Amino acid sequence: MSNEKKLIVALAGNPNCGKSTIFNALTGSNQHVGNYPGVTVEKKEGVKKYKDYEITFVDLPGTYSLSAYSEDEVVARDFIINDKPDVVVHIIDSSNMDRNLYLFTQLAELDTPVLLALNMADILESKGFKADEKELSSLLGAPVVSTIGNKKTGIDKLLDAIIENHENGAFASQKKAKVDYGDDIKAETDKLEVLILKDEDLSKLPKNWLSIKLLDNDTAALKKVSASKNASAILAQNEKSRKHIEEHFGETAETKIAEYRYGFTNSVVKTSVKELKSNKKDITALIDKFVLNRFLGIPIFALVMYLIFKFTFTISEPVVGWFETFFEWLGATATNIIPEGPVQSLIVDGIIGGVGGVLGFFPLVLFMFFAIAFFEDTGYMARAAFVMDKVMSKFGLHGKSFLPMMISTNGCAVPGFMATRTLDSKRDRFITMFVVSFMICGAKLPVFSLFIAAFFPESQQTNVMFIFYVASVFLALIAAKILSKTVLKGEPAHFVMELPPYHVPTIRGLLLKMWERGWLYIKKAGTIIVFISILIWAGFTYPTAPENPDLSEEEAAAVQMEQSILGRLSKAMEPIVKPIGMDGNRAIALVAGLAAKEVVVSTLGTIYSLGEVDPEESEPLKEKIASDEGWSPLKAVVFLVFCLIYVPCIAAVAVFFRETGSNYKWLALLVIGNTIVAWLMSFLIYQIGTLLKIGV
Repeated sequence: MSNEKKLIVALAGNPNCGKSTIFNALTGSNQHVGNYPGVTVEKKEGVKKYKDYEITFVDLPGTYSLSAYSEDEVVARDFIINDKPDVVVHIIDSSNMDRNLYLFTQLAELDTPVLLALNMADILESKGFKADEKELSSLLGAPVVSTIGNKKTGIDKLLDAIIENHENGAFASQKKAKVDYGDDIKAETDKLEVLILKDEDLSKLPKNWLSIKLLDNDTAALKKVSASKNASAILAQNEKSRKHIEEHFGETAETKIAEYRYGFTNSVVKTSVKELKSNKKDITALIDKFVLNRFLGIPIFALVMYLIFKFTFTISEPVVGWFETFFEWLGATATNIIPEGPVQSLIVDGIIGGVGGVLGFFPLVLFMFFAIAFFEDTGYMARAAFVMDKVMSKFGLHGKSFLPMMISTNGCAVPGFMATRTLDSKRDRFITMFVVSFMICGAKLPVFSLFIAAFFPESQQTNVMFIFYVASVFLALIAAKILSKTVLKGEPAHFVMELPPYHVPTIRGLLLKMWERGWLYIKKAGTIIVFISILIWAGFTYPTAPENPDLSEEEAAAVQMEQSILGRLSKAMEPIVKPIGMDGNRAIALVAGLAAKEVVVSTLGTIYSLGEVDPEESEPLKEKIASDEGWSPLKAVVFLVFCLIYVPCIAAVAVFFRETGSNYKWLALLVIGNTIVAWLMSFLIYQIGTLLKIGV
């Protein structure tokens, strides 16, 4: 038996305060990710063994407050109230203490043990200020430790403070400073507390916190009270109290309570933060003069995205070539080793031809992840959301909608859909989920890279990719405008977002992010894509066509594909896709892409491998496509437009369905609506291009 003592520590804080960095520094690789029961909010837990203690750290969702405005806030609050962690480490961005301490005012009212971690202390000092830990601790009635998460500074000191304060009983006897709301509001909370104490279930909750939340018109608190035995009396008194406060102050109770909280945080900061004698300039403010400029903001964002694509295509090109050469060699080697027959065809044409086509673009995807992670870690992407808010609001989108769109671009539509939970309005969430599906996600990137490399010269590839990215954003904005004027009418909520100070990203952090996202890509290639590649191979291999000695090997391969199950299916689909410049095989690739968008590439890889007469003389898939007379630059563009718009993969559709409350109406709009729009857009581009003889 282990003699280790156990502690549960929750990490709370605003978004962009460095909470995840500290969580990673504390737990390393000893962490796992799941979802909180009944909701889609991510739950991260990690274990740290330190000085005879086994400490379980729970990384709560980043939140500005503990009000019931979003699912994140409710989850964070419910965990603290119901699971009762031994201590809550409140992580604060030292350079923005006023805003960050607002959360502390609510943690204090919950009567939960709190320890403050003043993170990014170096950023505060770079601005010419320093927080006095002892003064701050005295003012707030809670221990304070300074940390620099990205440098792992103060992590051991933080662990020592948790254990020391737990062992000496400081947390149990903690008397945190609470906001003084004045005599008028205090008189109303007293009336509510008397009624709360009469209810057996409600009396178990912090009465001061619950009374303030009722006056604050908190929906979760009102719901909890509504289910109690003393509901009618408490709710009636709450209405009287709220009305009294509004009549007395001339503003709502919510506004007045927020004013008192910010008054408290401002006072604490003025007293505890000292100005240093320094001539250092605030680099963040200096850069933001350009980055957030009303005229330069959007051009700078466009330049950043262009640089990301330029970096991705330029750096990855030689590595992609190495991967392609490797899979060519692997296919030829397997052909020589394995006797001719179904097994050889399965391995060479099905698995190597299919999966190799996808993994050949792995370096490109990896470098894309690295480039985007760099701008995320510098703090720029939060600015991009702020800049884009002005544009997006004109199309009925919320500024925060940009972040799920970027998350989708940086990986997959699944986390993009889930990231919409940070939006307060249901309307904003739904519109954002619809437009996220138009983004060029990491799964679509190999498809775009394949056709751009096949039909456009190297000097133009970055430009073409950038044009497609701009087109995806433009389509998303148009779709948002239509949705906001029809099935999802209304105005987007006000945009409030924390802008973190700029950081110099660490190489370790960038490589870790790049590998985490890249590993998901490899796992998909080793599971879903292998499985689908085998199915595609079997579909084009069986039933076997009768032997005909009069046919050449090339003609026999064509007859086999035509008479196979998928060959016949592709023939049946041709009338639907012929008006948009596609044949049945391309339609099969698109249908297979419903499993995962990378499968479009693996399916084409399998189809072209099966059509080869001599596998030993194989060439990269992009060259096979480029030399196929059935393709043209126009048809390639049309194919990519269809890929951009049509139904997301099955996993993404399932998450969309769950996030929209399992509503079949929204599911049908996504699946059927996207497919119809994809066909119509492809039809227009193909027919106009053919008429004008562009790229034919």
